[in-house]
Amino acid sequence: MISLAVHRNLLRLYGFCITPSDKLLVYPFMSNGSVASRLKGKPVLDWGTRKRIALGAGRGLLYLHEQCDPKIIHRDVKAANILLDDYCEAVVGDFGLAKLLDHQDSHVTTAVRGTVGHIAPEYLSTGQSSEKTDVFGFGILLLELITGQRALEFGKAANQKGAMLDWNIT
Repeated sequence: MISLAVHRNLLRLYGFCITPSDKLLVYPFMSNGSVASRLKGKPVLDWGTRKRIALGAGRGLLYLHEQCDPKIIHRDVKAANILLDDYCEAVVGDFGLAKLLDHQDSHVTTAVRGTVGHIAPEYLSTGQSSEKTDVFGFGILLLELITGQRALEFGKAANQKGAMLDWNIT
């Protein structure tokens, strides 16, 4: 299914290799790494690049939710899973937790999967994932792009320990 979802803002699967000891997926090299690595790296991402990243990631998720048949719920939208090509164009990657969703279905009930700090509260309490759980993760990604901080920060100033949504902004 990964190879059928083709969009400029989705990581393209080139192929795979299966040997008796290994299973490998072959993807293009993303020279600028992930958004997570670039938020902490040098040079600092300028606002135009951050906006382009947000729009590209949003387009990729829109494709998964509205144009794929069956639609795909990513379930782990975060800065580490948004990769950047040579031109810092955003590419949504890591479909290891993704679920297929029939267009008639409104949700999938599964064991909760994802990354702490990026999981929607209603998904934690009900186990029902939907496009909304991806949109929550996308909102956290936007906050990370705006602030330059990770969704979970430890060892920082007293008012910024723990989850980004719990921070006291003064």
